[in-house]
Amino acid sequence: MTLVERTEELAALQGAFDGLAHTRGSLVVLSGAVATGKTTLLRAWEEHLARSGALMLTATACRAERDLPLGIVDQLLHSPGLPAESADRALRWLDEAGAPHSTAAGAGAGADGGPVLAAPALRGLCDVLRGLADERPVVIAVDDAHHADAASLRWLLYLVRRLRSTPLHVILTEYAQQKAANALLDSEFLREPTLRQIRLEPLSKAGVTALLAQHLDERTAQDLTPVVHEMSAGHPLLVQAFIDDRRTADRSDDMAGEAYGRAVLSFLYRHEAPVTEVARAVAVLEGHASPALLGRLLDVDPATIARAVRQLTVTAVLHEGRLCHPAFRDAVLDGMAPEERRALHGRVADVLHAEGAPATEVASHLVAADRSDAPWAVPVFREAAQLALDDDAVETGVGYLRAAHRRCRDAAQRAAVVGALADAEWRLDPAKVLRHLPDPTADAFAADRADGAYAAPPLPAHLLWHGRVTEGLDAIDTLTGPGAAGAGPVNAADLDTPWLWGAYLYPGHVKERLGSGVLPQQRSSTPPAVTPELQGAGVLMTELLHGGERGATDAAERALNRYRLGPRTVAVQTAALAALIYRDRPHRAAAWCDGLIAQATERNSPTWRALFTAERALIHLRQGDPAAAARQAESALALLGPKGWGVAVGLPLAAAVQAKAALGDVDEAAALLERPVPQEVFQTRTGLHYLAARGRYHLATGCYYAALCDFYACGKRMSSWGVDLPALEPWRLGAAEAYLALGESLLARQLVDQQMALPTPAHGRTRGMTLRVRAATYEAPERAELLGEAVAVLQDCGDTFELARAVADQSVVVRAAGEAERGRILARKAQLLARRWGHSGHGFVHDGSDGLDGEVSDGDGQSMPCAPDAELTDAERRVAELAADGCTNRQISRRLCVTVSMVEQHLTRIYRKFNVKRPDLRALLE
Repeated sequence: MTLVERTEELAALQGAFDGLAHTRGSLVVLSGAVATGKTTLLRAWEEHLARSGALMLTATACRAERDLPLGIVDQLLHSPGLPAESADRALRWLDEAGAPHSTAAGAGAGADGGPVLAAPALRGLCDVLRGLADERPVVIAVDDAHHADAASLRWLLYLVRRLRSTPLHVILTEYAQQKAANALLDSEFLREPTLRQIRLEPLSKAGVTALLAQHLDERTAQDLTPVVHEMSAGHPLLVQAFIDDRRTADRSDDMAGEAYGRAVLSFLYRHEAPVTEVARAVAVLEGHASPALLGRLLDVDPATIARAVRQLTVTAVLHEGRLCHPAFRDAVLDGMAPEERRALHGRVADVLHAEGAPATEVASHLVAADRSDAPWAVPVFREAAQLALDDDAVETGVGYLRAAHRRCRDAAQRAAVVGALADAEWRLDPAKVLRHLPDPTADAFAADRADGAYAAPPLPAHLLWHGRVTEGLDAIDTLTGPGAAGAGPVNAADLDTPWLWGAYLYPGHVKERLGSGVLPQQRSSTPPAVTPELQGAGVLMTELLHGGERGATDAAERALNRYRLGPRTVAVQTAALAALIYRDRPHRAAAWCDGLIAQATERNSPTWRALFTAERALIHLRQGDPAAAARQAESALALLGPKGWGVAVGLPLAAAVQAKAALGDVDEAAALLERPVPQEVFQTRTGLHYLAARGRYHLATGCYYAALCDFYACGKRMSSWGVDLPALEPWRLGAAEAYLALGESLLARQLVDQQMALPTPAHGRTRGMTLRVRAATYEAPERAELLGEAVAVLQDCGDTFELARAVADQSVVVRAAGEAERGRILARKAQLLARRWGHSGHGFVHDGSDGLDGEVSDGDGQSMPCAPDAELTDAERRVAELAADGCTNRQISRRLCVTVSMVEQHLTRIYRKFNVKRPDLRALLE
């Protein structure tokens, strides 16, 4: 390793040696934290001295040989540079004195009980080294002297004191924070007058950059410096390991590899116990490692823990209870055997639970420990799961509940956990709930509840979602029936939420189960819902079951405005959104739906997001934007699989099919219809939309009798369920269009008249659609009058798709009445409207005229798509109005007091923005 930021240290070593090499000796101690480069500096200085002619005697102490008497002395006397004759003399003295490899007597015992060389041996060895120093400087270098045996340190101290006037130079490296084998390094050596201490510090950021730049290009080195300095705390050992990983694996990122992991373990093992154990505990505790907690966890006295924490802090790898970098922490954990790590997590869980730590902290360690014997584990997991779910860490909450489920000890506890687990998993994917659904044995459930074996309902809302409507409603009845009275009160959310899902999905079944309009709260033995999130649920439920409920739209707006999306509010907010949609309030519903989609994304629930995205697709259809509806429906279908959608799959499929049919993409619509759907879908409200969408596909493909079958099937269900409301699904209009295509205008008129007699919003899109189809059953002039009224209503409600159809019909009627120019303008307007919702406009108006079916093109004949949200500015509108009246550009400039160039610029922007030519401006302005 090349030396970096060690210029001052090398100068200090040079100063200690210069001028004394041939006159007297020196004593240098290189100290510093572990892995600060002491050994590298020592080796570099040894090479320098060897080149200058000095005799090098080297040794390296280690923890494993600390109890080997005179082990360092033995290493020094076996140095390669030592002359053979001198080595033999010295080794004979060791043999006579009782060296490590000898059993001869002659060594005494020191105050600490360790061996001490006898005086003759000390003098003999001293004479050997004096003779060598008379010929040339002698350098004794001992690395990691804090691990040296006591006898060797005594001998070195004897040499330093006896040979001060000879060129004998002793260089030691030590970790100052670690206690030596005895107190010599910290006491007697410090009293030597020739002593010079040199302190090595970790590398600065500039030093890390310099070291990286020796192996990487300068720009990369600068970019990597911040993260590498944090990962290494400036220790050259760790920086070099990072470089080795990058070169070996040809990495281009800032991730650590195997070399870094080994270096971290080596770094820790160089410390005395319990530093490694403390580092592992800190890595497991993740920021909660107080000294007191570490002491209880490791069963070590506070003083020892404090010393270990101080050592890690001095080395800058520990700061405020956390290790310096996640990569360092991962390396520490990876260095543990799996069973050892699990055992440590288990001890942490016990200690934290005893300390009253938050449930989330305890639960994470229980999961990592994979323990099942703690009696308090299940309540902790349930509490931690609820906290995680409230914080939108859904997958974490699910993991805690699954862990709790594996540890349940009785049926009541298991039932409660299963209910919570199903609700949490439903947020991610309703298909995951299927394995938790009970067998269809409502009577058995009632018996279990009476015996206290169950503490939670058997997932009625999830049964309804997955098409098991009878079982789901039976489960609700069991909770609210006479047998439930002795089982204690039931949470309102356990009742109102499944009732709302039932009313939303199965209005017919729920109405039949409830009887003559009785609300669930009136049938229940439990008190009415007082949960704030469920206020207004009764009004919305009645609206879904019957329609026409007074105050339903206000209740829906309040429910959507009052609460954040959550597990207890998703049902009521879905019902509120549906109430606005089926009251012909698509624009109000759109604003709320966009907010709900954003909240669902923020709260990490693919299910909620998919549900509201499908609703948004339906809203786009009712706003007259099939292109956007197709995109949203496809996005919703991609968020959940077929099993996850359950019976609600009819909603996104219906929106996608109807949108594709409206756009003329009948092949894609056919492919969507080939997807299998559960038969239970046709018992649901979403099945109504699916049947109607399939009918519109058949209309688009000319299969009029098939379309009639679908529309009448839709109508039959709506009538039998008591929800035959045109704003829910105007099936009569679809059937009437099929009859008109078959030439049965009388039958078509009958259906339209029936729909006109039903309650519809006075200015809603349903009324505008009805007027358009009704006009087709009349002759002129009644047809023109009805179409005019339809256009006015559809303009007010903002349904561009239906407005384009009405204007197209109007253009045909006007042209037939002899107003060719006005008919041409209306036809062009219909084409422009069609382009706004994604239709090419080509062939949209079938009136047999020339030139009206073609694309609007630019000056080069290239087709230009229309910007769907384009609007005229005030200046553009004034210019367009005058141009439509036949004024020339110069006349317009005079009228508006602007330059001709400005007029031309405005007109160019208008042509490009709306893809029109000058003759089309009148249609654009109408």
